[in-house]
Amino acid sequence: MKHSSLIGRLLAGGVICLMMLASTNAQTIQYAPVNPAFLQYQQENAQKAKARQTSDGYARGYVPTPVDFSHLQGRAPAGVRELKALPSSYDLRAQGKLTPAKNQNPWGTCWAFATFGSLESCLLTAETNDFSENNLANTNGFDYGYNGGGTYLMSMAYLARWSGPVNAADDPYPNPGHSPSNLTVRKHVQEATVIAGRASALDNTTIKQAVKNYGAVYVSMYSDFDTNLYFNATNAAFYYNGASNTDHAVAIVGWDDDYAAGNFLQTPAGNGAFIVRNSWGTNWGDHGYFYCSYYDSRMAVNASALFNNGESTTNYGSVYQYDPLGWVSSVGYDGNNNTAWGASIFTATNNETLRAVGFYTTDLDVNYQIYIYGNITAGNPRNGTLLASQSGSISYSGYHTVVLNTPAALSSGQLFSIVIRLVNSTAGTYPLAIQCVQTGYSSRATAAAGQTYSSPNGSTWEDLASGATPATLCLKVFSRSGGVTSGANAAVGDYDGDRLADPAIYEEANGNWRIKLSNSGYSLITTTFSGLGGTGRGSAPADYDGDGKADPAIYEWATGRWVILPSTANYQVAVILSQTFGGPGYLPAPADYDGDRLADPCVYKAGTGDWQVMLSTAGYAAITRAGLLGGPEYLPAPADYDGDRLADPAMYGSSTGQWTIMLSSANYTPITLSQTLGGAGYEPAPADYDGDGKADPAVRSETTTTWTLMLSTAGYAAIPVTLTFE
Repeated sequence: MKHSSLIGRLLAGGVICLMMLASTNAQTIQYAPVNPAFLQYQQENAQKAKARQTSDGYARGYVPTPVDFSHLQGRAPAGVRELKALPSSYDLRAQGKLTPAKNQNPWGTCWAFATFGSLESCLLTAETNDFSENNLANTNGFDYGYNGGGTYLMSMAYLARWSGPVNAADDPYPNPGHSPSNLTVRKHVQEATVIAGRASALDNTTIKQAVKNYGAVYVSMYSDFDTNLYFNATNAAFYYNGASNTDHAVAIVGWDDDYAAGNFLQTPAGNGAFIVRNSWGTNWGDHGYFYCSYYDSRMAVNASALFNNGESTTNYGSVYQYDPLGWVSSVGYDGNNNTAWGASIFTATNNETLRAVGFYTTDLDVNYQIYIYGNITAGNPRNGTLLASQSGSISYSGYHTVVLNTPAALSSGQLFSIVIRLVNSTAGTYPLAIQCVQTGYSSRATAAAGQTYSSPNGSTWEDLASGATPATLCLKVFSRSGGVTSGANAAVGDYDGDRLADPAIYEEANGNWRIKLSNSGYSLITTTFSGLGGTGRGSAPADYDGDGKADPAIYEWATGRWVILPSTANYQVAVILSQTFGGPGYLPAPADYDGDRLADPCVYKAGTGDWQVMLSTAGYAAITRAGLLGGPEYLPAPADYDGDRLADPAMYGSSTGQWTIMLSSANYTPITLSQTLGGAGYEPAPADYDGDGKADPAVRSETTTTWTLMLSTAGYAAIPVTLTFE
């Protein structure tokens, strides 16, 4: 060779959750005060009053949340504040984004109908669903009876623990106190957003953007429709300007900035109205809908909810959790009152791979850090081997799932921990969501010693179950069982040198490499390369020695250590980079970026979109391109997509299946493919499968035997292929 390769160089050398205090290393854990509206509701025994029927026979059922969201009122995440102008009118009915209006009567279950009105809307138009409000009302696990009303936090808990949704046909409404057991859960809800309450009549951008981007939004209002003071039945127009507490949950489905103020019985200060869907049947209002003035004093002034995610139930096989009742209160620390650490300790029940972490954020624009440790000591969440770490930010309050860029492999019986550090954007808030007993609401909440912990600094830990207010941290982790399919990651490369990519997988738990060689009819070979196996390592194959054959290689997630087995050394000599490159939060992305036919080690940081590469033509010095491409929820997918022998940086959206590529032949200008490929439950596996010199976008299912290829020689049509590695 004309130049020195990297290989050559290296070879040469029961209690209300009111504020309680407990000592923790000079800083004091603090429990958030309970929402005053919730306390007032409890004191007034409003459980019965608010679920009453109107004089016209219509039912309500809204209950205030025990969590106080007043610190969010009038606020929006940074990204929403920067959005361009929205249209003056918008209606989900015209977009085909609403299921038929339903009827809750005569029961106080409006909260359940508003929940599924939002979820069903957000899943349209890709799919149509009819979920069971009866099941949610019967099996939510909280203290309110079927007719006692409810909150969107109750819905979040039910959905986040995978109790539902189930189909309405399997559990029809209404059937108070009765729901069949062992019904099929149709979706895994991994995201539910809390939207700040409106601070003024025209503080509507956040709600509008949510409706336009996702679908119907669950909101609360005061619903005096039956006194002929506020509701113009002729126009189905409602405007209330008093101070009564909210009592009804409905769904905002659109808006009209020019809706005339004169359409209301009392004239508001200006034009404009939300389009709202009720749950009182199609014979009420305008076929179940009505207009509510922007100037209504109670519409959406409390925080609202958006159930904007429903994934396939095959995305994860199991969930580890201690918080079936979800977010009941929050905790923080007095010495650092917008930052807190939390941890949960679990025992692996199978040989499996951790794929995602679920948690609540209590503020807007929250920064997070996630750490996963294996082989820990009981009672010490960080005394073990770091298997994975990840950082990022989340714009909205609510329940979220972060897909791990670095899956963590576990063996059955292994004690492991999930550790999270949350930094809220607002001082004086309480970053950690907890489950605890709240009298009259969550009396069935439990807390056991040795399960969940909190800390002000990540080193001194307090068992949340041992305090005066026993609590459980709301922190979940999602896994897939181990084995050839789900406990592996793609390791595609041209191992036989025939210029056709060879599909391959690497099993992290046992170090097996399983390769289907194209030059032998894609027959399967299985081998364990010396020095390349073990937990905490991911595959990083590429042609590091320039002989036209991919070299098996691994990257250690925790340390940034690289180990390569060059084909020119007959795969017998384990070459270790003389310097660590990467580490926690970085993913390997090796490819030939400088066109000299030698792969360049490269790492990508998902939290920032930074790329670092060690170019062979620059003496393997590390070069950083800050914010080049990507960010949270994106995985690197570099390859030579344009056939000029220069690798093109590329990103794969792990939840959306969106591909963005910076073609070297187009001066590295980012382009986004018009067609999505993959999404949740898939990983990128681009390579030149058809031998034309251009990489083909491709994904591998992490739970099935399906690979989907977009071959350049077939016009980039998506072609599913079954590949078994047994």
